[in-house]
Amino acid sequence: MNNNHKLTYIVLVLIILLGGYIILLGGYIILLGSYIPYLFYSGSYIPYELDYQINTMIKNHDTKQMRAVSSDKRIYSFLVHLNKRDSCKNTSDYQGGSKNIDWYGTEIKGKAIGVDMKKENSIYWKVDKLYFTKR
Repeated sequence: MNNNHKLTYIVLVLIILLGGYIILLGGYIILLGSYIPYLFYSGSYIPYELDYQINTMIKNHDTKQMRAVSSDKRIYSFLVHLNKRDSCKNTSDYQGGSKNIDWYGTEIKGKAIGVDMKKENSIYWKVDKLYFTKR
């Protein structure tokens, strides 16, 4: 085999390997692409985002954020006096709402808390208001 044939052989093998890699990568992207919309439009994304945002606010003791999301002084005082290790538990599924606000319930330190989640854009929701509820 002369040098030209070796070079042709190497180039063909590289093209075949690269093509296989692209096909595998494309399949992975298709699978990932079908999972991402499922996550955002399933019932699990907004409660996950609710837990994450509230738990981060508590952990960081972000009083500015606590004041912004509190519906009154009583809930604000409750949030400010939480331990940094306290967190949301038993977060509900969607409980109703309006066009851009969804209602959820969660529990923090044994207290039932109502949560309004506001739709910011097509995929992002943020905690808008927290308030005490009855069980």
